[in-house]
Amino acid sequence: MQQKEFEETVEEVKTIKAITPKEIKKIVRPQFEANPELFYPTKVFDKFGFSRCKCPKCGAYFWRHTDKKTTCGDSNCEGKYSFIGVGTGKGAKGNKITYADAWNGFKKSLTSARVPCTAIDRYPVVARWRNDVDYVAAGIYCFQPFCVTGEMDPPANPLICPQFCVRFNDLDNIGLTGRHYSGFIMLGIQTFNYPDKYVFFKEECVEFNYRWLTEELEINPDDITFIEDVWAGGGNLGPSVEYFVNGLEVGNMVFMQYKYFHDGSYEELPIKIIDTGIGLERIPWLVNGSPTSYFDVFAGAFAFLAQKLQVEYSNDVWKAFGPYSCLLNVDEVENVDKTWEFISSQIGYDVQTIKKEIEQLKDMYIILDHTRTVMMVVTDGSLPSNVGGGSNIRNIIRRVFAVLKKNNWWDKLGMDGLLQLFQEHKNDLAKLYGPFGEYKSFDQIIKQEYERWAKTDDDKKVKLEKLLKQKNNQLSIDDWIFAMSTHGIPADTISQISKLPIPGNLYAELADRAARITKAPEAILYNTVHLPETTNLYYQTPKDGKFQAKIVTIFSNVQQQNLPNIVILNQSAFYPFGGGQDFDQGWLTIQGERYYVNNVQKVGKVVLHILEKPLQNAVDTYVGQEVLAEIDLERRTILRNHHTATHIVFAACRRVLGPHVWQNGAHKSVHNAHLDITHFAPLSKEQEQAIENEVNKIILSAKQINKGFMNKADAEKEYGFRLYQGGIVPGNELRVVNIDGIDVEACCGTHCDSTSEVGWVRILKTQKLQDGVVRLYYVAGVKTIEVLNSEGEMINSLVKLWSISKNQLVEEGSKIFQEKKHYESAYNQLKAELIKSQLKYVIDGPNQRTVIQSTEPNPTAYFSEIGKYIQQLKDAKKGLLFVADTFIYGAFGENNFNVEELSKQIEEEGQQLKVNKQNKISVKDGKKTIQVNDVLTFSILGKFNKNKATKYLKEQGFAQF
Repeated sequence: MQQKEFEETVEEVKTIKAITPKEIKKIVRPQFEANPELFYPTKVFDKFGFSRCKCPKCGAYFWRHTDKKTTCGDSNCEGKYSFIGVGTGKGAKGNKITYADAWNGFKKSLTSARVPCTAIDRYPVVARWRNDVDYVAAGIYCFQPFCVTGEMDPPANPLICPQFCVRFNDLDNIGLTGRHYSGFIMLGIQTFNYPDKYVFFKEECVEFNYRWLTEELEINPDDITFIEDVWAGGGNLGPSVEYFVNGLEVGNMVFMQYKYFHDGSYEELPIKIIDTGIGLERIPWLVNGSPTSYFDVFAGAFAFLAQKLQVEYSNDVWKAFGPYSCLLNVDEVENVDKTWEFISSQIGYDVQTIKKEIEQLKDMYIILDHTRTVMMVVTDGSLPSNVGGGSNIRNIIRRVFAVLKKNNWWDKLGMDGLLQLFQEHKNDLAKLYGPFGEYKSFDQIIKQEYERWAKTDDDKKVKLEKLLKQKNNQLSIDDWIFAMSTHGIPADTISQISKLPIPGNLYAELADRAARITKAPEAILYNTVHLPETTNLYYQTPKDGKFQAKIVTIFSNVQQQNLPNIVILNQSAFYPFGGGQDFDQGWLTIQGERYYVNNVQKVGKVVLHILEKPLQNAVDTYVGQEVLAEIDLERRTILRNHHTATHIVFAACRRVLGPHVWQNGAHKSVHNAHLDITHFAPLSKEQEQAIENEVNKIILSAKQINKGFMNKADAEKEYGFRLYQGGIVPGNELRVVNIDGIDVEACCGTHCDSTSEVGWVRILKTQKLQDGVVRLYYVAGVKTIEVLNSEGEMINSLVKLWSISKNQLVEEGSKIFQEKKHYESAYNQLKAELIKSQLKYVIDGPNQRTVIQSTEPNPTAYFSEIGKYIQQLKDAKKGLLFVADTFIYGAFGENNFNVEELSKQIEEEGQQLKVNKQNKISVKDGKKTIQVNDVLTFSILGKFNKNKATKYLKEQGFAQF
């Protein structure tokens, strides 16, 4: 059987330059400030006794309850946190709260509000329902884009949620400012106001937040300020109100009113949305008055790590430093040295003492923060890698390794201790989220990351050293980002090799640059919004080969010179391309003539049938005509088997490899199918065999495959987010494919009724597609028979060729290959001796320049030998060329030969030769490496005119060997 060429590349995603949230906020801010009554909830502020004024320090407009509050309340304007050491509200009265208490109090207040909110469980932090982001960075991410556009109902309305989020732009501040995290819990209040259903908006939102602060947390209104601001993110925009208590930002109420575009334009949203975000980590800190929020957040994990590392620190210094830690935000401080000096003058400790006392605790907080984030992201289904969001996870886990190494903590903690630290995080978070399930591959993922980090890749080290040499050992922020993104070198490794400190704004700059790139909108070639939805028949009668329909309209094909060959029917059983599955093919009989349908696509809700040849008559004569349609059932069966097999292969991968396996892409064609999975290493042959065996056991079990539509909220509640292996589609219904006890996914493809119909699956090959992604190629059903027949023919041919039985194949093949290796080794030794003889002849002979004809397929054989004789060629001032059919390789003791001219003389028209040359060679001299300079070695690769080469070299005085 001839297999179609495997697809080896990943489809390139087109991107365009986009305006950043920061830039769009700058554009609209003046309009919002000039019209507060239009954009901000001024009535509720008046109701609770707040008045509007302008901050004399930052210029922001804010609302205060007392004239004694002279600034907006932001710590940069206040100068410090005033709650540390004394607490706030009920905490100042001696009633301290835990991390879990803070959530429970919030839930109690909001679920009993005048318009009660429903508390929902968190979403996974890996945002598989979105194609524009990797991770959830704010609570609203869980409901974008479709709940925001009204194409899908939210799970409750209004709702609150303790959503775990991750952001990687504040890594430089973690452990120092007391409030920054890479992973944090955002208490969200989300409300969706539809044109025909008002829930609540700005005025009520402020009221409910205010009552939570003053009634549940018992905070004095005089300690609260509300600051007018603008929010933008995820393509949405609107006024926002931040609220502060004693210098600490507690929350931000965002009122989404607009959608903005990559060019900076924006339009009003038909659905008005509230997105309130409150950092849960800040609430116990604010109430209890602890020196830093990390004390309250990492309770059990901190106690475990402190006991293992036995770090000594001064509580007195931390208590004194804590109120001023807010001034050390890397994004905002202009002169960090002056800031340290100011803090020193305020608390009575010199700068060195402060830094010394807080350094190790700061490093502990970095470890605690980063390990918790890694735990959450990995257990939710992402892997560390060099690409995409996984690169952030790799950065922070490697930062943990580097911090442990820097402080000589590895001996105290060890890998077992590090793995236990992840468990301590689970124990802490179980008080909010409930127990975490077993994740059998987690330890292996962490151990492999450590091994990769411990063994710095030699190739990457060489690339970095080359860059350092070019830049005179001084790297700009662009150089750091280039080395990280292009060469995949972590920041701590760059710092370790270069001896340069990691730039303070590195991670913030990485995040900002990522925000400037967005996926280009998909090109829509045909407008179908005015057409009725095509009635779908392929779910109703999947095994029927014929149906009748009427022509709705004919489109001209813009990709085929506007030929009229696109037919839209009122109903269709043709499956259009979708979900990675190729389209059906077949025939349409129109006005008595049979047309082949060679492509089927869906645009909006309309199915386009693309014919192999254009219709012959005027387009108008076809509209309303009856057609007879026939499906190529052989093709459909193959595609159906491959699609069903994909579900089974995925389930088998999870069983064999672990729960970290998620689908990263798939394609099902009539030739073969492939599935891309998240996995941290290439698959071994043993793993391939184990997966194939598991697949075929599932097939033989003849499990029922149930297919049907479910309410989205009900499906998510019953099956969770594992439904979304292939992304999510708008709408409140999902088509759920449930292979009983094996796999459940939201999927719109064609599937068998039982696993037994798949027949048999054969894995053809696997390959590492990119870091953290592995691709499996396989066939199913009749295609498996073809592959097995082909393999059988190969075996039978070998048995006949070698005159042996089948059970002797391995032994005989092994013997032949061993002999082959032996003869190859002997041949290579003889070849090396021949090259040595040729070189000695040139060096000792009468000619200055010599041409040697070569029969080698490539110049590799000459590389190692030339180095041994390059100094002798230099001393003799001689040169030689090896000329083969597809290359020329040269070595000269002097750099006096025009390689470019030779390439120009021999190049064929329409061909481009590849030229590589260098003027120095490093050679081994015993244990030392010596560099020979001012010489020339080069290679010219490609198709060239050998006769022209011979003639030109003869004219240049070269002698033939």
